[in-house]
Amino acid sequence: MGSDNINVRYEHQNNSNYLVIEDEKEYEDYQYKMLRRNKPDHFLKMSMYSVNNKYGIYYDITSKQQVSKFYEYGKMTMDDVKSICINISEIVRIADDYMLDIDHVKIEPKYIYMDVGTKKLYFVYHTNLNSYTFNESLKMLFEFILEHFDHSLDKQCIVKLYEIYQKVLVGDYDPFNLIKMFGMSEKQWDDEKIASQEISEEKREIKREIKREIPTVFPEQILVDKEERQEKSLSQIPIAGALIMFFGLINMFLPDMIPLNIPAMVSFACTGAGAGILFYTFKKKKSYADTVTSVEKEEIPYAIKEEVKDNNLVNKTKNVSDMYDDLCNETMLLSDFIGSARKKKKLKLHLMDDNLIGELDIHTSDEHNIRSIAMNKYPYIIGSLEKMSDVVVNAQVISRMHCCVYHESNQEDIYSIEDLNATNGTYINGERLNNHEKKQLCNGDILKLAAIAFKVEIS
Repeated sequence: MGSDNINVRYEHQNNSNYLVIEDEKEYEDYQYKMLRRNKPDHFLKMSMYSVNNKYGIYYDITSKQQVSKFYEYGKMTMDDVKSICINISEIVRIADDYMLDIDHVKIEPKYIYMDVGTKKLYFVYHTNLNSYTFNESLKMLFEFILEHFDHSLDKQCIVKLYEIYQKVLVGDYDPFNLIKMFGMSEKQWDDEKIASQEISEEKREIKREIKREIPTVFPEQILVDKEERQEKSLSQIPIAGALIMFFGLINMFLPDMIPLNIPAMVSFACTGAGAGILFYTFKKKKSYADTVTSVEKEEIPYAIKEEVKDNNLVNKTKNVSDMYDDLCNETMLLSDFIGSARKKKKLKLHLMDDNLIGELDIHTSDEHNIRSIAMNKYPYIIGSLEKMSDVVVNAQVISRMHCCVYHESNQEDIYSIEDLNATNGTYINGERLNNHEKKQLCNGDILKLAAIAFKVEIS
């Protein structure tokens, strides 16, 4: 039976994080000795203590995420559900090998911890924590799964999940082989997982190749207006025509002025060609002028009202005008409304120069070498694991899921941050947050992720 005097808390010691379960009853059960001595797989490593008639167990949760928290930041897929069932069947078989009671293996989401890199699960074993049976705990787990499942997926997946949930409710399952509820064996699941990993690797390779390609940037082109070019060319043609005609006339009427002996036929041809060029240019200029005139803006005629002679009508008009002015003064324009809506204060984290790491690679899926982090969604995860983080901070001191930033929806300018079991801690103005502790961020705060400092701007 569970004890009412159990205290559950988190502690940080020597760069390690612990889940601490404290009780007034002494732990004399052989099962704890078995777990401490053999350290079987899938069980959280544990150590025991007793102080002032208080007995407690430290469970090492360093670099692991609580399943109940992990799926707050993203929806579950069918592969996630299958992976959870595989892990539970493995822990049941291990418990059976060591003759441990599976009712004391805590499979409620808040007591399951995940290595987010491998999706491997680790479980708490405790005899006094609560009185739930394995079947009751599995029902609670599947209720959590249904709540956090991605219902936008294929309808067949959702129907299948509800069928499995019905089997769990009536106890129609084998705890040693839960994957059988999905109509497959563990070997089939392993093959499917390997194939999925290969496809994912191919997709990542394609993305890397795309990033390597340098897009061709065409030089900016300046388009000159056709009529403008035509006007410039037309201004030069008359000069040439006039010169040719002048040369022909001089040779015809004053041949002594030209030292060369040019036939009269050539002089006549030059005079005719020059006159033809001048005539052609005159016609072209006229048509160009007509074209320009046709595209000029047409003036908008304004109607001028005659002066009103009736004094009563004038007074009425003034009253209506005054009422209209008052109404306009009280009415908010759409532009003013949009402007006020855009004045919401936004959060930014600016990387400080005095961090202790040196050169850092901070990037998102769209941006690289970021110096300021601007959130575009909430919750917003900061960490070193690319597939789980909204912004990636590549540094050994940063945990895979280090912290999470929240925006309180009912209070526009309220932002807060939660430590996600970060090994090297999350600090606000020098004060370390406890595991999964959430604290409000204020403008000007210094946020430190391990040894990397950011200045908070809310404006």
